[in-house]
Amino acid sequence: MTKSMEVEIKSAYTLRGTLTIPEEERNVHPAVLIIPGSGKSDRDGNMEKMNMNLYKDLAEYFDRKGFVTLRYDKRGTHQSEGDYYAAGVYDLIDDAAECVRYLQSHPKVDKEKILIAGHSEGALIAPAVHKKTPVSGLILLAGAAEPSKDLLSIQSEMAFQEIEKMKGWKGALFRLLKVAEKGRKQNAATIQKIVESDQDVMRIRGAKINAKWIREQFKYNVCDYLEEVTCPVLAITGDKDIQVPPEHAKKIADLVQGPAVWHIIPDMNHIFRKMSGNHTMLGLLKEYKRQVEEPIDKRLFEHMDEWLEKIDESLIR
Repeated sequence: MTKSMEVEIKSAYTLRGTLTIPEEERNVHPAVLIIPGSGKSDRDGNMEKMNMNLYKDLAEYFDRKGFVTLRYDKRGTHQSEGDYYAAGVYDLIDDAAECVRYLQSHPKVDKEKILIAGHSEGALIAPAVHKKTPVSGLILLAGAAEPSKDLLSIQSEMAFQEIEKMKGWKGALFRLLKVAEKGRKQNAATIQKIVESDQDVMRIRGAKINAKWIREQFKYNVCDYLEEVTCPVLAITGDKDIQVPPEHAKKIADLVQGPAVWHIIPDMNHIFRKMSGNHTMLGLLKEYKRQVEEPIDKRLFEHMDEWLEKIDESLIR
């Protein structure tokens, strides 16, 4: 049977994760580090009242392919130590780099055959992790290819536009009260306050804000790192993903120096589920919750199968 064990990774703070080792009797195996998206989801990809098992399902897929897998709780979340709100983008990059080093030093891992599979923010920081600790390949799922400042601004504007176009009495009331207009001004003022601060953590209107992370996101440009990537890259996004522009899968492939393959999967969303309708930014979490019992779109695995076989047959068996 596959061995699954709790492990500790020593970064600035102790991170805790799950390491799985395939049942196949081999001296060493290829390995995959799964870097999670933003927020407080656990190593399996689950959040409060929303158990998606996104990263657990990915780990099980790679395990079936003969890979050692490592997935972990981010700094300051769940079983890992540290302060989630005080962690910046480069802290997360450092933590993921230590996870790569953990795999490189593991006696069951072929250190020349380590991949990173990053989802959402994990895909955004994976090229920077690769620069610190080079790996054999990158799988970038729902990743972006533009400065984070622009990406965050687009997401906010989508929500404001939905408010402006809202129908019925609620839409009429919001327009009367100029909710979108006031929201844009308030959002701009909040960002300005954070950018001008040097505090890691702030409280704004009673809410705890990870100010360091926001400031560093506003300076972070994944394109700077993508342009330096020389290893094989697979970029996949669903065309129903509204958190990142789907066409960025091709942009990622165009930016990197190494051999790259990209796919935009029809009717797949940000959490890899099939989506027949259209998501809204305002109703996103509610819409995701309705899909958590559905399986990951099998086309995602099919494209990963093809890529793994193409880049190096020895990586999988």
